[in-house]
Amino acid sequence: MGEIPFSSASLQILRDGLPPLDAGAAPSPEMCEFCHYYGIDFERQLPGVQHRIGTVKSGEFSLAVHCYTQPDASTNLLLLHGYLDHSGLIGHLVEYGLQRGCNVIAFDLPGHGLSTGEQVAIDDFADYSRAIVDVLAQSTLPELPWWVIAQSMGCAALIDYAGKYPWNFAGAVFLAPLIRPASWGKVRLGYTLLYRFRDSIAREFNENSGDKQFLAFIRQDPLQARYIPLRWIGALCRWLSALEYRDLGVGPLLVIQGDADGTVDWRYNMKHIAELFPGCQIEYLSGAGHHLANETTDLRRLYLGKIDAFLA
Repeated sequence: MGEIPFSSASLQILRDGLPPLDAGAAPSPEMCEFCHYYGIDFERQLPGVQHRIGTVKSGEFSLAVHCYTQPDASTNLLLLHGYLDHSGLIGHLVEYGLQRGCNVIAFDLPGHGLSTGEQVAIDDFADYSRAIVDVLAQSTLPELPWWVIAQSMGCAALIDYAGKYPWNFAGAVFLAPLIRPASWGKVRLGYTLLYRFRDSIAREFNENSGDKQFLAFIRQDPLQARYIPLRWIGALCRWLSALEYRDLGVGPLLVIQGDADGTVDWRYNMKHIAELFPGCQIEYLSGAGHHLANETTDLRRLYLGKIDAFLA
């Protein structure tokens, strides 16, 4: 990751200047600078890789989509980031896919990164699953089998997607999936007491990874929200209330979960993931935190090996 700062104004210029994805445009010089800052300029790093970034319309949102293609790809891989994150923070997963012969699609969910919408807010989790539908429909990638790897809230989006739309994936991997956050009782009580009087609460930057360099970077990331909108917590409450723990009839699925994860209520979540996806393979990582996409090199190497074996 580079050392080039971006102001809110310059990020808005980047957002406003994105062409439609199907225009096939290469990144502008300013966008190349942005991608270098986040270390996702793989067209410079890996031979044969081509990189497009553009927008896909999804309801009221304009989604920022990165599309990496390479000759003789055997698979298309969709990547979904977690809450408060964006595509610039999942470069390790992009690189993983490219090195294993995949074309890779990574996009910013509504309200995240360079996508439009109130920052990290949503009224309905259905907007997240609809975003997946629209990106897949407009990706213009070759007709190849699809894999998907999702982190945290990206997994919640996939759960919603699985319950509403045809399942397009030959293999799926969940990293530290979000169903219920840690301390959910306190979170829900706080929301009930505050939502009539406040719009947001201050965000705390948790120690959710063993990678100290990543934790330092995230605190200065210009795309990070400093507040959590109560709208988003309300949407999560409604989604959880409506979620039926039944066999969604899709798979196969590999779940990677760290046992030092203090962000989600992972013991509760693993029980219900097994109800939603019977027969899924659950692997626990000793000492791993929540942000598996940016855990230490050793922990990433360990779980990527498990993903290799699963997708093989």
